[in-house]
Amino acid sequence: MFDIIIVNYKSTALLMGCLKSIYEASEGYPIKVFVEDNASRDGVEEIEAAYPEVTLTIHSYNLGFGRAINSSLEKSSSPYVLILNPDTVVETGFFSTAIAFMEANQGVGILGPQILDQDGSIQGSARKFPTPLTALFGRKSLLTRAFPNNRITQENILTTKSDGWSPMEVDWVSGACMLVRRQAVMDVGPLDSRFFMYWEDADWCRRMWQAGWKVVYYPRAKIVHYVGASSEKNVFRSVLEFHKSCHLLFKKYVSPGFRFFTSIAFWLLIFRFFFVMTGHLIRRPLRVLGFEGYERLPFVGRERRRIKILRIIARLNIGGPSIHVHILTSGLDRRRFRSILVTGKISPSEGDMSYLFASHDSKPIIVKELQREISLRMDIKAFLSIFRIIRRESPDIVHSHTAKAGTSARIAVYLYNFLYGRNVKMVHTFHGHVFEGYFSPGKARFFVWVERMLGLATDVIIAISESQRKELTERFRIAPLSKVATLELGFNLSPFLECSAARGRFRKSLGINPDTPLVGIVGRLVPIKNHLMFFDAAARLASMMRDRPLAFAVVGDGELRHELEDYCREKGLSEQVRFCGWVRDVAAVYADLDVLALTSLNEGTPVSIIEAMASSVSVIATDVGGVHDLLGRSREVAGKGYLEAERGLLCANNNSAGFAEGILSILEGGPGAKAARVIEARRFVEEKYSEKRLLRDVESLYERLVEK
Repeated sequence: MFDIIIVNYKSTALLMGCLKSIYEASEGYPIKVFVEDNASRDGVEEIEAAYPEVTLTIHSYNLGFGRAINSSLEKSSSPYVLILNPDTVVETGFFSTAIAFMEANQGVGILGPQILDQDGSIQGSARKFPTPLTALFGRKSLLTRAFPNNRITQENILTTKSDGWSPMEVDWVSGACMLVRRQAVMDVGPLDSRFFMYWEDADWCRRMWQAGWKVVYYPRAKIVHYVGASSEKNVFRSVLEFHKSCHLLFKKYVSPGFRFFTSIAFWLLIFRFFFVMTGHLIRRPLRVLGFEGYERLPFVGRERRRIKILRIIARLNIGGPSIHVHILTSGLDRRRFRSILVTGKISPSEGDMSYLFASHDSKPIIVKELQREISLRMDIKAFLSIFRIIRRESPDIVHSHTAKAGTSARIAVYLYNFLYGRNVKMVHTFHGHVFEGYFSPGKARFFVWVERMLGLATDVIIAISESQRKELTERFRIAPLSKVATLELGFNLSPFLECSAARGRFRKSLGINPDTPLVGIVGRLVPIKNHLMFFDAAARLASMMRDRPLAFAVVGDGELRHELEDYCREKGLSEQVRFCGWVRDVAAVYADLDVLALTSLNEGTPVSIIEAMASSVSVIATDVGGVHDLLGRSREVAGKGYLEAERGLLCANNNSAGFAEGILSILEGGPGAKAARVIEARRFVEEKYSEKRLLRDVESLYERLVEK
């Protein structure tokens, strides 16, 4: 799947470390490495002995960077090509993160990762196309070093505008590491070999844009780059070729009306060349005499101490947040992270998921005052308990989940940092929000105001879908875009991907015939889930299918159960609806469903939809919150009251007639369209909502926070 091309010039020792990091980070991806050596004569033959699987080509003279890359481009054939410097270290998770993004974004021709210096600082590897001001305010220019936060440099170095998490379209990315789509290379052509070294990456990216391919900076994929380790072997040649390539790039893209500037640019670059070389000549004796710090570069990644995470959730009731918290508490790399979980008390009417931690060595810390019900006395006690735990544990990061836990935790962290002079980082995840559908408009506005205040004391706010991120930043203005990161949920999907082995078990427990269509709804029996709409649609559907068998399964429990059972009797659905309560083996439920329904008034990212998609079950849902992020682009079906999406059907809130029509279309629809949606849905969640991806993203977020 990957061809990796590395051009080596007198950097064989660093190259050995680079190759080691590639194979350690490969995660089972099929990779083929090509090394083009430009007459190094520093023992490069050792590569063949240490890594016989590498295709090594040793040239008798220095071809330059572009020509050497093109030499391997002709020999390689994989759909993706990774251009990599020898003085780099590939971080764990790079390949899976980068390939997942490229597969999901077919219009991207080049991806540039986040590139870190050896001290963990972020290099300015994503930039705007150069202008005459770039000579004065470039990444390493004298003016930029003297005034690093000046407006011109920040406009030129686009990494300064990145939130460190989200993808960002940029003019060009550094050739120290770029992942290139093979099809884009075929459209645009190889590197321009007239650039001996430097600026060939900017030229290639400009040609990509001209051909209709996007160039994207994607900071979730990371490498470490020991800047200049190769170019410092011959400083004069390096500086000379840099300025020659500058002039070539200027001549190549200057508009016809400004051709007369070419000769002016030439003499300005000559002046700059002598100025830069003079600086090098002055610095060299100072470095030798010890006036500048000089460190021998290591060949492998940085040593890290364990980062201590204090995770807080209001309660471990049945639902997505509890599953999410369990994965993060138990799944983070224990060599790099230590996790402590704090949780509250379950309400009597709620299902309990604390069994997830039954086999754990480290049990959750229970704060019994932290509970669902609002009580000023209990909430103050919960806050004081959380503050004492923070003071005792002294974590690096506090990460809260759900609104009540987030309120107490963020105030406690702010107070702790103020009183003790610490800098504990605060992260809060919005699994949903209470700004709509839960309370009166007045109360909802109050909670929005409270969250805005809490947002000031939060380092990173996590939204679990792009739609939710837009709601938090644009609609409710909880925090600026730079503070809110999108981080989709992740799950162990294996039980659902393999649930067909359990087919028939759930139906048998309910006494439902294998041929009877079965429509299910999974979730808490609370007002926000709007089960009344589900039963209204069920009654309509039963009327439409009067002469045919039909059954409905309600999986879940809660405060409205008796009221909903009475409502079913009023609707004449007692014979067709089964109230199942909470089912531990929920994968067996999906194995027997024909349709999964969701009728919520508000949602973050519904876990039941993800589980159904992984189980190859057709989905119909109300178009709320992050639901359409799961189901994809949609189009209206004339006169039917529902929308056909890429991976399911969507319906407006409280439109029970349209909802019934949508279920009927799934049950009676042609197998081709239905199968296409189900297959696409399964592929989508398997790729985007895996447990492995979630852990990798969260680990990256935590390390970035601590490095700051």
